[in-house]
Amino acid sequence: MNRNYLSAALAGTAIVSTIVMTQTQPTFALTGVEINNIAREVTVLIKDPEGEGHGSGVIIAKEGNTYYVLTANHVVSYETQYNLVTGDKQGYAIDYSKIQRLNGVDLAIVPFTSDKDYRIAKLANTNTVQQGQSVFISGWPATSQSIQEVTRQFTSGIVSSLLEQPRSDGYALVYDSVTRRGMSGGPVFDSEGRVIAIHGLGDAETRDQVQSVSPNAPGIESVADLIGSGFNLGIPITIYLQTAPGSNIFLTVQVENTPVQQAVVDYTPPAQPDPRDTMNINQVFSNINEGLNTINRGVDTFRRVCGFFGCR
Repeated sequence: MNRNYLSAALAGTAIVSTIVMTQTQPTFALTGVEINNIAREVTVLIKDPEGEGHGSGVIIAKEGNTYYVLTANHVVSYETQYNLVTGDKQGYAIDYSKIQRLNGVDLAIVPFTSDKDYRIAKLANTNTVQQGQSVFISGWPATSQSIQEVTRQFTSGIVSSLLEQPRSDGYALVYDSVTRRGMSGGPVFDSEGRVIAIHGLGDAETRDQVQSVSPNAPGIESVADLIGSGFNLGIPITIYLQTAPGSNIFLTVQVENTPVQQAVVDYTPPAQPDPRDTMNINQVFSNINEGLNTINRGVDTFRRVCGFFGCR
């Protein structure tokens, strides 16, 4: 195995982190079930407890007891107290001030601290992606009229195109997988279980096209924004790697440069959702708040004792 090391000093500190680039021998594609097992462990849910929506993300690095989640910036775009839920349904409060945003693209790094051992996603250089190869998207979509519980979805499709010129916000990978609101920020996998992009946009029919069908229907042009064209967009990992250093983000991540050995992998979702992929989101956040209240009560008790005895 050949290893190339790209390192840089973090501005303003003596800390040096390294992006590890690995070249590995060719491997065979995994089954859809095997890729889903990886996705289950590395995909997280990110939610504003005071809001109705949520997004997704993927664990890409760890330093000490701090894990780093890559997600879409619009998932954590406004200042509030976000919570994060891992694949084992453990909830963590997020320090908003520690969220790092990548310059000029719709990506962000969300850190959380845990003494648990969580899987770290393996990344793949998007330069190895080929049109027509299989991709898989993992995320926690919002509930719908038919699906009333919060259930992680794992969908498959193919790469339909790679934009020669990425959008100004970084989106460049186009695929035909089924996605829903709430899956933004979730990982896009290749058939070796490596993250090749971060999902964030669902294409919609143009207003002119929809209006041409029902030109006399009032407000019909606004309906276009709700009708998916079937195409979705993700930000390639290559753009993350190119943008992170300029944004003062230096994390140790594993990146493979070898192309997949099988272009198309079949995946048939199970008839019933795996219980590991369902979540009582209110209960998870209730546990987070209970833990924070316990900490706050302890701090208050300490302050009262110190006030009485004169702690230093």
